Amino acid sequence: MSELLYYLANAIIAYALLLVLWTALKRPTSIRYAFANLFRQRRRSGITLLAIIMGGGAVFIFGGFVQHSFSSLREQTIRTNLGHLQLYREGYLASGATNPLRYGIPGYEQIKQVLAEDAELGPMLKTVTGQIEFSGIASHYESETSTFISGVGIEPASSLTLGALDRIVLGSDLSRIDGLGATIGTGVAKGLSAGYDADLDLLVVNPTGGQNAMSVTVRGVMQSGIKEYDDRALKLPLKTAQDLLETDEVSRIILLLNDTDQTEAALARVQTLIKEQGLKLEVRPWSELAVYYHQVVSLFDGIFFFIKSIVSVIVVFMIGNTLMMNVVERTREIATLRALGLTQREVGRLFILEGIFIGLLGAALSVAVGIGLAELININGLPMPPSPGYTKGYLAFILWDEDFNLFWFTCALAIVTAVLASIIPAKRASKLLIAEAFRFT
Repeated sequence: MSELLYYLANAIIAYALLLVLWTALKRPTSIRYAFANLFRQRRRSGITLLAIIMGGGAVFIFGGFVQHSFSSLREQTIRTNLGHLQLYREGYLASGATNPLRYGIPGYEQIKQVLAEDAELGPMLKTVTGQIEFSGIASHYESETSTFISGVGIEPASSLTLGALDRIVLGSDLSRIDGLGATIGTGVAKGLSAGYDADLDLLVVNPTGGQNAMSVTVRGVMQSGIKEYDDRALKLPLKTAQDLLETDEVSRIILLLNDTDQTEAALARVQTLIKEQGLKLEVRPWSELAVYYHQVVSLFDGIFFFIKSIVSVIVVFMIGNTLMMNVVERTREIATLRALGLTQREVGRLFILEGIFIGLLGAALSVAVGIGLAELININGLPMPPSPGYTKGYLAFILWDEDFNLFWFTCALAIVTAVLASIIPAKRASKLLIAEAFRFT
């Protein structure tokens, strides 16, 4: 449906531009006449332009807000221990996601070296890191409390980029020196009444089904803004987590790229390397793993489509009303033009040209006003409440200079609605009978 509307809008815009070009070459006086008529009723034309500008500007601002929200959510999703690409052992996603320890990846260091040193893939990479997932119970005996945790072993150096959006609210992040230092979520810290330098005892199940225990020290408390994650999160250095689980494998290998736009190229290269090296691995891009992101995008797309539809209907009626009033007020003028030899088609073309000029002028002003308001808002941003499932608010900005579709729709809204609104007035003007039009008062 959206593609059909897109092609239909492009066809209407192409028709409008070609009509103006053809008339300028064949009937230049019609261009001057139609353009001059816009300024005969300045108040009515001004109100119509104001409606177009308000509608187009509102759509431009809201579209830029949506684009910024999508971009921020995408980067937050990628940099919260997801990455751009993830490698798993074959069968993990099909049957091992509930028990990641059964599908560990052996030979992590060798695989990491192959990926990092590849001549084509290497320049795209920002971070290659392995992670091992585990779950268990964390106990704080000083406060006599315990809680379930979802732990992850991660290389401390990679947490500076891959977990960059996890805000440390107390202490510091993982250390490459302190192997027994752990970072816990704010919910875990609250549930255990544990702060910086608190001693915790971890009880986990290893890959063979046995139970292992280890004492760690809270090095830092983090907050991601996602309550469910903060209530269960615990991070350990990768080597410490492997010692706890008595394994040298990792659950997944995460690739963080320099640019999200490189995802498709990197995915194709990794798939090629897997085949060439005979690795029993499978790779997935972030877009296939980020379910929540796609749900939010679908929701905002639906809201945006609804707003665009309402604005388009309002603008159509505004322009149509203006042109219809012009037909009524200029009935004798139309009769004079017909009496001088203009055909019905030429008279109708004059009113369609007036609609096109209103649309073109409205499109230019809508974009200009939209950019001006966007830059004004972007000076300090707009404070927003937390998104569903999050505990932290954020500053919203208007991202208008990275998406051509935003400019296209703002211009298309004005031009397409103007052309559609001018059809009925143009048809009515062209069908006026000369004798009856001269008797009109």
